[in-house]
Amino acid sequence: MEILPIFEPWLYAFRYDDETQDEFERIFELWSDPVYLEDFFEENNDNLTYFEIDVEEAILETRNQSETFESELLEVAETQDPPLDSMFKNLNDEETRVYELSKQKSKRRWLRIYALRIDKNVYVVTGGAIKLTERMEDGPDTSKELSKLDKCRNFLNENEITDVDTFREIVSKH
Repeated sequence: MEILPIFEPWLYAFRYDDETQDEFERIFELWSDPVYLEDFFEENNDNLTYFEIDVEEAILETRNQSETFESELLEVAETQDPPLDSMFKNLNDEETRVYELSKQKSKRRWLRIYALRIDKNVYVVTGGAIKLTERMEDGPDTSKELSKLDKCRNFLNENEITDVDTFREIVSKH
């Protein structure tokens, strides 16, 4: 695994050993791919009915939301107005405190970006998914993202990442 800068010094993403792209690039590319989206929404059509929308509308909405979401994240990372912390919330809606390496999400409609909070306004993206189920454990893509969050947190702990300084040291080594 490798951590790559998306918008230094605030936003980073993991690139997994078996991937050519970092997770930030990967998810936004997927969310703009009409073939992937059609397959995804056809496969998950039962869950899509909750949103009272058909597959074609879901594809168009996802592509539009994705483009806006990516632009907004990059603009916030660049300007810090509002701060990047405003874009991410605790993964568990019932948690109110933010912990070291806490699991975070940023969302727009059913699009989710998952990240670990390194420090105030500093995040590393671990992945993302289209979330059509109430609980992450209930969707195949979202449950995979839960595993990736744990894998990445373990990686940071194993490399003794305890604060933003030790985080930036490991990023600069790669």
